Amino acid sequence: MTEAPARLSKAKNRPTAWLLHNPAARGAPDPTQLSRIARELALAGFRVETAASDRPGAVTGLARHAASEGAERVVVCGGDGTVREAAQGLTHTGVPLGIVPLGTANVLARELGLPLAPGPAAVVASRGAARRVGVGLLNSGPVFTFCASAGLDALAVDRIDLRMKTQTGGWAYVHAALLALLEEAVPSLLLESEEGVRAEASQVFVLRASRYGGDFRLCPEASVFSDTMRVLAVAPPLGARLIPLLIQAMLGGIGTSPGVRSIETRALRITTPHGFPIQADGDVVGRIPAEIRTDPGSLALVVPDPNGGSFP
Repeated sequence: MTEAPARLSKAKNRPTAWLLHNPAARGAPDPTQLSRIARELALAGFRVETAASDRPGAVTGLARHAASEGAERVVVCGGDGTVREAAQGLTHTGVPLGIVPLGTANVLARELGLPLAPGPAAVVASRGAARRVGVGLLNSGPVFTFCASAGLDALAVDRIDLRMKTQTGGWAYVHAALLALLEEAVPSLLLESEEGVRAEASQVFVLRASRYGGDFRLCPEASVFSDTMRVLAVAPPLGARLIPLLIQAMLGGIGTSPGVRSIETRALRITTPHGFPIQADGDVVGRIPAEIRTDPGSLALVVPDPNGGSFP
């Protein structure tokens, strides 16, 4: 007669993991995938709560709510934008964020060495180790986990045809970028680091990871585990440099390319006479001018751990 209450009490005492997803995203998990991820979490000893966003930005609120409810792990299913929203909600909470990458580029997942297939990624998200990393802060508000940028790519993100993105994925960004280039809409940007280094650029990448746009490596020295950012400032004219830069990106980095200045810093300011967009992890989050700085150790990410332990 006491076995059922005992089992119920045991279930209540299990640590809770929240499983978050965005049903409207291009890479939204299907019911079978969600069920498998939840099963992996349960096998790892978690009691699972599942929550879906109902509007842009809602994953941030769901992640904050999970942390306030005592979650010991949050797992997010989706692309870089959905992951960024979850990271926004979990900074300075200490709650580890696991990632099941289902998006177009999955840059952060690649940078962390996570499996790109949902099943193996769910195993890592359930059983991996928590490691503290920093994030970037834009105007003391929106965070980014791997890249903020201004220039042609941010214009493309700002102008992208969402229907085309749903149908073609990354090609929609190429289409939007070409249109911006043909319209000569590329901005003139001024940047200054906290060390006083100044540069004029038509494209600025602020990197907390070596990769960009998938598996392209813009700057091998950049790392999510570093307390600094790597800034790549591409001098005008951008149109004349674009093809050589794409080739260099495919070969492993553009930091030493002609017309590119590489700066290591913890903070910088970007200004322009016009209110051009700035993007973070693939989403437009504001307009220039922008103050950007690092926030070291503010986020815990679940990473593969062959030793089965955890990181401080």
